[in-house]
Amino acid sequence: MMSGGIGGGTSVDVAAAGADVEQRSGDDNVHLQGLKYVIFPDEKKAQVWDFLMILVIIFYAFYIPFHAGISAGYLTFTNHGFFAVVVSMNAVFFFDTFIAFFRAYRDENGVLIFSLRTIAKRYIRSGWFFVNLLASFPTTSILYAKYYRNGEQVTGDTLFIFELFKLLRLVRINVRIKKLLNTSETISKMYERVNLGISLTAKFVFLIVLVSHWIGCIWGFVAFYEVGHTWNKEALLSTPNWIGNWYVPDSPGLNPIGYANYMDRYWLCLFWAIQTITSIGYGNIAPLTASEFAVANCLMLCAGIFWAYVIGSLVDVVAVSSKLQNEYVTRMDEANQLVKNFKDSTLPESVTGSTTGVKASKRVRRFLTNQKDHSTKNWMDEGNSLTLSEEFPTLNLLSPELRKECALHLMHSYLETVPYLSSKYLSANDRAVIALQCRTLEFAAGEHFSSHPELGRGILIFKQGFGFSSRNLTTRSSRWTRALKGHALDVNEVLIEDEYYKEKQLVYHFINFTKVLFVPRSAIMNMLEKNPVAWKESARWRYFCAALVLESLKDTGTLMEVV
Repeated sequence: MMSGGIGGGTSVDVAAAGADVEQRSGDDNVHLQGLKYVIFPDEKKAQVWDFLMILVIIFYAFYIPFHAGISAGYLTFTNHGFFAVVVSMNAVFFFDTFIAFFRAYRDENGVLIFSLRTIAKRYIRSGWFFVNLLASFPTTSILYAKYYRNGEQVTGDTLFIFELFKLLRLVRINVRIKKLLNTSETISKMYERVNLGISLTAKFVFLIVLVSHWIGCIWGFVAFYEVGHTWNKEALLSTPNWIGNWYVPDSPGLNPIGYANYMDRYWLCLFWAIQTITSIGYGNIAPLTASEFAVANCLMLCAGIFWAYVIGSLVDVVAVSSKLQNEYVTRMDEANQLVKNFKDSTLPESVTGSTTGVKASKRVRRFLTNQKDHSTKNWMDEGNSLTLSEEFPTLNLLSPELRKECALHLMHSYLETVPYLSSKYLSANDRAVIALQCRTLEFAAGEHFSSHPELGRGILIFKQGFGFSSRNLTTRSSRWTRALKGHALDVNEVLIEDEYYKEKQLVYHFINFTKVLFVPRSAIMNMLEKNPVAWKESARWRYFCAALVLESLKDTGTLMEVV
């Protein structure tokens, strides 16, 4: 295994890859002398370069149509700063054309190919070398020189055809993006963390903007072509074209006439494009010549198809993003039906046992709303007691080892608050076993809890909300636990046997909507039986402290805290 200098920190199985290259080349004496020049997919510099190329391609996707159909090069040739940007972008294209000869790749079987000879053959035979070479032709620099030599616009020059080759790289931009997602840890993390609805919406907003831009620029180029490749005022007003037909001299508003008014011309073209795509069609901008009618018909057909695609896709996005809201409405309707069937709208506290003073109907609706607003789990799941695998269904799809590792990522900080379940005494595997047995419980304001109906007693760790605890429902001794998010409660007394603890059992009262992590006592005791060190060095002393507290309550009924 070789690492470090070759791939900028990337590990590469040179032996396996070298054997693969040897097998493909048919040469028994494959030399790896050029290996130090190879750029591997996982290298940081390769990922940065791919990201830069994506930005450059997107820039040209907007720049070239604008240059050809709107400004006729006026912006580039008169703004020296923008000209420098365009030349720099072209330089990036030129370097990328030859960098590709040193880019290792994976074949259809996933085998890493890094033989420079094999890379070059594949690159040339694919035809992309010639496309990239033509795309990097310094068209802008040559036209810039001709503009200042002749003092006139030269967009109609045949050299501009080389600029169109840059647009062919849009075909492969998806390949660049996929490569970044597969190799760049930073980019992949950003992509994975973004909400699906947000990412899809961003994608379609970008497509709408890009297609609107292209259609607007094409519509502007039609007029530019009709008047003989110029934006001179005399030509625009004397030759039949849609811009000259729309323009009213000395009228307020946009003035699309003349080279310098390229932005007014662009907003006018973009306005026509957007109203065409959205099928609004005000009719104030209309074709005049046969060529303009032909192009307008084609653009309207394409716009209609594109808009149907966008609408259908956005409906899917909305369906994904509003699924939770729809489920909430459904559940709230069911709750309202439940409340309507109450025989008595209000009952005395002696009957219900509730001390909140709030009507049950209001508590039901508030609980459902709080669940939707604050819960991280799928709140529509049946039941209110979820294991880690039920709360995060992806865990069920993973291998046992990866499931345990993910469980530790989710629960490590919580388990560390319980001394005898911490990493000091338990192995990673033991803590993962405990984590997978924990439950997430949710409570409405005014509820109380002492033990789980199936799992019995356990430790509560507050994730959200607050409350207080008392020895039973009648005693006045209580202890506030407000602002103890992530703090474990009942760590000592959970170790006491059920039959001894029952009459002095702690009862938890919740002041508002509260979410807690429940660690079952059965899981704790099973783990302590397997780990005598955890019991001997930590748990047994806490057991002794809890016994002292409970013994102090035997006769006096007062609470003695032992920390």
